Amino acid sequence: MAQSAPRITVVLVNPQDARNVGATCRAMKTMGVRALRVVGAPGLDRDRAAVTAVHAADLLDEAEYLPTLPEAVRDAVLVAGVTRRRGKRRKYLSLTPEQLADRVAALGSGTVAVVFGNEASGLSDEELSVCHVAVHIPSSPQFPSLNLSHAVQVVAYQLYRRLEAPGRRGGFRPIAQEKLDILLTEALDSLQHIGFFSQGSREEMGVFLRDILARAALARREAERLAVVFRKIAGLFTRARAGAGPRGGPSGSPRNS
Repeated sequence: MAQSAPRITVVLVNPQDARNVGATCRAMKTMGVRALRVVGAPGLDRDRAAVTAVHAADLLDEAEYLPTLPEAVRDAVLVAGVTRRRGKRRKYLSLTPEQLADRVAALGSGTVAVVFGNEASGLSDEELSVCHVAVHIPSSPQFPSLNLSHAVQVVAYQLYRRLEAPGRRGGFRPIAQEKLDILLTEALDSLQHIGFFSQGSREEMGVFLRDILARAALARREAERLAVVFRKIAGLFTRARAGAGPRGGPSGSPRNS
């Protein structure tokens, strides 16, 4: 990848077969992607993986192994979960690999984590909720399932084409995952303070806001300003409630009918 491009990191969640991990390393290296993080597979058979890695065994040796997905994407400015499954509790929007590549190309720098799930079951609802956006690879409805390394190859190819294109311009560095989580908590706390969730679910609104804020790729100053807006909403509500009398008028004076 170009020096000024975002750093692409492939994250494999609970891979079942070491051979698939090795083949993934080969797919990554052909597209210039070197950063691999493996979640939930501390006993991975390195020798078995090296058989299919061929000349990409160095990526196996450099791979990071982490216990949870949130830890694996903590430094990411964009987290994309690759999944073909849809459902009520999953993402509102799913991008194609080409659309993901366009989005990544607009970033100036920072880590972009592309997350792939277990070979048998893919990403769970909980795992996908950690991701900012969903990505699907269009395929035949008669046989839509791709091998893990093949899916990595398709996505990595589109990223390589887009990021290596002449004249690519990066915009700015968005806030990382941990900063986004802080902003989201501030927003939800403010909405809860004004009674917004008396008729709705904080969790569902959290998923909705998280997806929107992540897709917006906020810069640090934009995130800080949004946090100020939410704090001000909560503060105005507190002052308005403190100034209201027993019947809703100014304190100490009845409201006219």
